[in-house]
Amino acid sequence: MHVMLMTYGTRGDVQPFVALGRGLIQRGHRVTVAAPERFARFITDHDLEFKPLTDALIALMDDPQFAHASDPKASAVAKLTSLFAISKKARGLQDTLLDDIFRAIDQAKPDVIVFHPKTFGALPIGRYFGIPVVMAQLIPSFIPTGDFPNMGIPDIGFRGTLARWYNRVTGKLVCAILNATLRRQVCRWAARRQNGINANGLDILQSCKSGTLPIIHAFSNAVINRPTDWPTHATVTGYWFLDGGAQTNLPDPELQSFVERHKNLIYIGFGSMHGNDPTAMAEMIVRAVSQADVSAIVATGWGDIDWPPNILAVREVPHDWLFPKVDLVIHHGGAGTCAAALRAGRPSIIIPFFGDQPFWAKRLHRLGVAPRPIKPAKLDAAMLVSRIKTVLETPAYRENAERLASNIAAEDGIANAIAEITRAAEQPDLPKTGSL
Repeated sequence: MHVMLMTYGTRGDVQPFVALGRGLIQRGHRVTVAAPERFARFITDHDLEFKPLTDALIALMDDPQFAHASDPKASAVAKLTSLFAISKKARGLQDTLLDDIFRAIDQAKPDVIVFHPKTFGALPIGRYFGIPVVMAQLIPSFIPTGDFPNMGIPDIGFRGTLARWYNRVTGKLVCAILNATLRRQVCRWAARRQNGINANGLDILQSCKSGTLPIIHAFSNAVINRPTDWPTHATVTGYWFLDGGAQTNLPDPELQSFVERHKNLIYIGFGSMHGNDPTAMAEMIVRAVSQADVSAIVATGWGDIDWPPNILAVREVPHDWLFPKVDLVIHHGGAGTCAAALRAGRPSIIIPFFGDQPFWAKRLHRLGVAPRPIKPAKLDAAMLVSRIKTVLETPAYRENAERLASNIAAEDGIANAIAEITRAAEQPDLPKTGSL
């Protein structure tokens, strides 16, 4: 079976698909990964075939407007203005991404396509070529449920029947808006390219309900129990972790030495979520680490400052290697970082900025592996010190995290995902069609 895995975004969006690709290869399948061009070496180093997708949309994260949109000190109007500017630029680049998706599928001619929602064009394009398609989600965001609100909607604290109604209705609203937006983008692109693709009927939710679009969710049932009101063809497989040998970049000697020499060690990493003043953030971290009497490994650049001896600043660090060696993980609540901390059995302190981060922050708090999330606008050294001491001095956080890690270890997410993909590939031949 030739499987095309198609994903888009940052390392956290790509690495789980590489892990799944490795699992497929080990079971004798051929795998092609279509992903942003910047990940070409990462993918081919894992013996996976590669098809490039444009880097242009990811490059928007380096745009000053993105920093404005994620700046906790910016006003709501300023954030909305920045988001609008980013969205306008993104719309102009979507055609390029859709071109690349079409080209990758046309060239590879796979037996089945597994796509990340950010490569939504894979659904109508794959069906145009008569190829079975599976959606792979790293977060539970595309199927309404009464269990929790869509990640784009705040949880305002309703309980009981009212909460389930609110969650379901707001989930349907967000899905309807997303569906209309994606359909419009594909239709506009197809009309310009005159390639015969008709996306007027694009409806991911309806496709899932009818069973024509299986959806696999790459997270643990121990973290988010599969909602009972989801359709049959929406499954939760367990996490897709990348493990072992060449798949893990070993840390440099300086990092290994630092870990061996320091106790009360914590990790701090917010990805690209440092707002418009990374130097101020770095100075705040230095004060907090000193006052909490701990040592820290700080990931990503935090301004041009002289770090004290009890802090090691690094650009990248292998989470699967480091997290079991620290006592606490402080981060922004990205799905990948949450998964790595949970797997290592380590408690978290989360400062969520936007997107799915508030959802994961609340989830880990409810699981008893993290204190209440810190709002970025309220983050300062005193608050961070208080949270660090609370977690390190409360054994229940560590105990809960270790218990959850044991449950996660008992799952085989990759094997479960492969079973679903195989089932989708074995469905009767689909006719080549320009419609859905």
